Amino acid sequence: MEASVIELYPASGTRQPLQGLYLSQLLENGQAQKSPFIYSNFVSSLDGRIALPGPGRNSHQVPPAIANSRDWRLFQELAAQADLLITSARYFRQSEGQEAQAELPVGCSAEFDDLRAWRIEQGLSPQPDVAVFSASLDVPLNAIHRYRERNVYLITGSAADSEKLEQITAASHTRVISCGQDGHVDASLLRNKLNDLGYQRVYAIAGPAVLHTLVQGKALDRLYHTTAHCLLGGTKFDTFVWGSEFDPAVCMPLRAMYLDTHAPDGAGQTLAVYGQ
Repeated sequence: MEASVIELYPASGTRQPLQGLYLSQLLENGQAQKSPFIYSNFVSSLDGRIALPGPGRNSHQVPPAIANSRDWRLFQELAAQADLLITSARYFRQSEGQEAQAELPVGCSAEFDDLRAWRIEQGLSPQPDVAVFSASLDVPLNAIHRYRERNVYLITGSAADSEKLEQITAASHTRVISCGQDGHVDASLLRNKLNDLGYQRVYAIAGPAVLHTLVQGKALDRLYHTTAHCLLGGTKFDTFVWGSEFDPAVCMPLRAMYLDTHAPDGAGQTLAVYGQ
């Protein structure tokens, strides 16, 4: 992890160590802006694939050709700065079926000891709290119980099934955040709801439908996007935004970009930061 990346923008040609590249970005810059500051992160191929069908799996997974430890380190650095993670009910279903990519960060392996220690030094809780987007309320309770040490919220629309909600809240430590007039989440209301709960930095690590909901509700402030320099093809794939067309288009100006020539092997990748 000691090999550096080349900064392409704004200070073209300078070298930066990969480890720590994203750490402290949000603490330094995010708190002075909207509260909470909501950000997300994806890795994709040059042809825009973030996930393909996994062998022997019901769900899609990050393709091995683009998954790499250097991008994963940066993913964990972004999680280390968050006081709340937004995920999806789909993640909890995958977790229950042992198809989830990993447990919710920050990772507990030795390679992330420094990030967990850094959180404590910054006065943050040992792990970020968790918020689950769901309209269907199909959230396995066993998967929720794995996060007893964290606050867990279920974000849904006001017309969500009240009986299901009561079952979930009675059988777990989950609390409900209602956003919207029907069963689906209206993210335009989300920022104020999370601000009232005291959250400042919110990391969305869910899939393309949740990202679409956030963008549609003007609730995404920054996007971190790793592009692995390879083509995957395929006709069944996920890209990082899925939903109706944005009209007008949502503009996210480039904030920073880096070139990492060390992974994936034989390809390299660019690390881009868009938005505020």
